[in-house]
Amino acid sequence: MELTPHRHRIAHALLTVESSLARLVDALAHRPAWVSVEGIADERLAVQEICTAFSTIDFAMEDALGSSVVCLGIAGVTAEVVKRAAAVNAAKTAFKEVCVPLQNVRTRVPVKGGGTKAIPVIRAILRNIQRSDVNLLAAYRKIPILNAPPVSVSYTRARTRAVYRKSVEDLYTLLITMEGPAAAADRARLSGLRREEKFLGLTRPHYDNIRANIVYSRLDARGRGRVQMAAELPLIYATGRHHVPPEVWYPDPVDENPERKVRQAALEPEPFLQSIPAYRYVSSVTK
Repeated sequence: MELTPHRHRIAHALLTVESSLARLVDALAHRPAWVSVEGIADERLAVQEICTAFSTIDFAMEDALGSSVVCLGIAGVTAEVVKRAAAVNAAKTAFKEVCVPLQNVRTRVPVKGGGTKAIPVIRAILRNIQRSDVNLLAAYRKIPILNAPPVSVSYTRARTRAVYRKSVEDLYTLLITMEGPAAAADRARLSGLRREEKFLGLTRPHYDNIRANIVYSRLDARGRGRVQMAAELPLIYATGRHHVPPEVWYPDPVDENPERKVRQAALEPEPFLQSIPAYRYVSSVTK
């Protein structure tokens, strides 16, 4: 695959994201705003925390793959700042559109000690433009913009994980790009499945799914008085002339007990494959 055209498009789209984020953060830091952030009483520190959450699209040293910054908070700002937030979301959409088609395409790159390994083309390009630290999940995640001033915001936190229904053929294709005895054994396992068992569940690690339940002070443009939305990033809305701060309820602290119940898909308890987290569906096994 010729990477040069993709490299130029990705570099330009990423620069647009970062430029729009810089303009938003500058406006947040220098325009009047009402803010609330979980666990922070000082307004100046709360604004700083919101700015950091919006602008962080790179991995920190301690960050795990598949994770992204989480900040529960809300900011009532001027209409100008909301426009800058919308510009960030537009830039993120454009960046995602040029990156996503390359995430399932792999290329081989050299490794220390000799030899090569297969990695997604998008990671190879980011490495090539010296931006291998970009956290794609954070770079894609949009800022939640409210369409009307809220009366109340109530957060919920649910322990869950994403499960993707993948065909056996797609999983076999993925395993072809992987080396080692585990991948070879997994290809053999897939080949041994019954013909009618066509799908497995490919999972992501468990995570805290943060949702905000919002009651508006008036109906929004779509005629809604209540909405629920993902809220890993702070909410933002235009205050208007007569602003009344909303009531905000944050969720209880995270339960660190590893034995607590979590939502489960209808999957077997143990993975069917070893090199990737793919599980058989219980219904398929019991047929």
